[in-house]
Amino acid sequence: MKKYLDYLGYVGVVLIVISLGSYLITSVFKLFQTITILTGLVILIAFVLANLARIREFFSKRSTKYGTNATVTAVLMLTILVMLNFVASRHNYRIDTTKARQFSLSKQTIKILKNLKVDVKATAFFKSDAGQRMRDLLEEYAYHSKKFKYEFVDPDKKPAIAKQYGITSYGTTVIEGLGKVEKINKVSEQDITNAIIKVSRKGKKIVYFTEGHGEKDIDVQLQQNRGADGYALAKKAIENENYEVKKILLASEKKVPSDCKVLVIAGPQTDLLANEKDMVQEYLKKGGSALIMVDPSPSASLADLVSPWGIEVNNDVVLDFSGVGQLFGAGPAIPIAIKYGKSPITEGFQNVMTAYSLARSLKIKKEHDSGINFIELVKTGANSWGETDLQLFYKERKVGYDEGKDKRGPLTIAIVATKKVENDTINGISGEKRKTRLIVFGDSDFATNGWFHFQRNGDLFLNAISWLAEEEDLVSIRPREPEDRRVTLTKAQSRKIFWLGVILFPMAIVGAGMVIYIRRRK
Repeated sequence: MKKYLDYLGYVGVVLIVISLGSYLITSVFKLFQTITILTGLVILIAFVLANLARIREFFSKRSTKYGTNATVTAVLMLTILVMLNFVASRHNYRIDTTKARQFSLSKQTIKILKNLKVDVKATAFFKSDAGQRMRDLLEEYAYHSKKFKYEFVDPDKKPAIAKQYGITSYGTTVIEGLGKVEKINKVSEQDITNAIIKVSRKGKKIVYFTEGHGEKDIDVQLQQNRGADGYALAKKAIENENYEVKKILLASEKKVPSDCKVLVIAGPQTDLLANEKDMVQEYLKKGGSALIMVDPSPSASLADLVSPWGIEVNNDVVLDFSGVGQLFGAGPAIPIAIKYGKSPITEGFQNVMTAYSLARSLKIKKEHDSGINFIELVKTGANSWGETDLQLFYKERKVGYDEGKDKRGPLTIAIVATKKVENDTINGISGEKRKTRLIVFGDSDFATNGWFHFQRNGDLFLNAISWLAEEEDLVSIRPREPEDRRVTLTKAQSRKIFWLGVILFPMAIVGAGMVIYIRRRK
């Protein structure tokens, strides 16, 4: 009987460990864990009561006292570590130590997640042993918003769920919100964020592109050597951000449609009619938003359209002789900009390039409405100037800076103008305080199919649209490319590392241990 009582203590400890271990794995304290731990405690108490005399005798020994002190110290340290781990698991903090912040979400995505007002769920359909990159990415999304939840489903193990969502291939992720569903097939921050935008926003805002004056065509696609001057890529990118894109012939309308969130005039070759300009002015005065892009002469300048808003369009062609454009085969007629005004549109743009093929310069008028606020959004470098002799430039392709006639850089090629409007009746809402938002570019080619993907051109255009639509958090997100951080070693360096790390250091540690052991034996 005494022999069996000795084993009771071990049984009780084992049952308690099993119960606690099961809880740590599942994070749920169910009936099984409760029964197990209670049984273990009862058996352990019975063991202690049955062996009180032996326990007293054991703890009265001198060796036991020293051993008890060591045990108590170890238990205290273990308890502290367990508590720290418990606190860290409930209040975790992440640090990305990579130089390019490769494993962190962009500021724009984080802003969207922080502003989520509805529940969004992602269901990723991957095999059980796949999808780690997507898992890491979705974990980052969930970390930044309690409104975002995700789940991984193996289509082979749960075919009913896969059939419910119409999944036909591995690696598909379904994003759900407000009863809407979006599917993506790439592990991409941009795709996931755009899908979240689509399912979490109510309705679609409409962006109108004017036509009838030789404007850039949003339906012309890039095919082999044709379509570089079209706006199909820009249209697709806008639609990806949950906007609806339409064409509008203002001459056939009585006013700019009340559902117009952003009006875009992209590089008209001929001037707008007088009644069309009146429509645009009325739209802006009531708190509308417009993106007006003009090109150098002989294209229409629309100077009288933007002049009431304090912006002057210069009759020149901006030339850039910094030599930066030569790095990618561009001449001086394609100025490169790396200087930007402080605005949500150009946040994070410092020291990155945007290019403008045949642009004219702009400036803020000295005399303008005091209620209008301006931002010089894009500026060229100091080695640029505005060539005013257009006949010499176009016909003879000869240029030269003329002091007193041409203006030396930096030159402004994009300006933002805003003005608060007290009485607004746009979009059918009366009496709401709004702000007129106007962006004027001295070039329309920067957003064409041929230039949209050059550096940050596309991002600048999309950010301008989002800002005009009063949704600054809807911006284009450029995915981070993994950096090549490899260290290349010579044969001599490899041999040194081998001898030091694999041979000498381990032998030194073993030798030091043997010396200490021999000294203690003496």
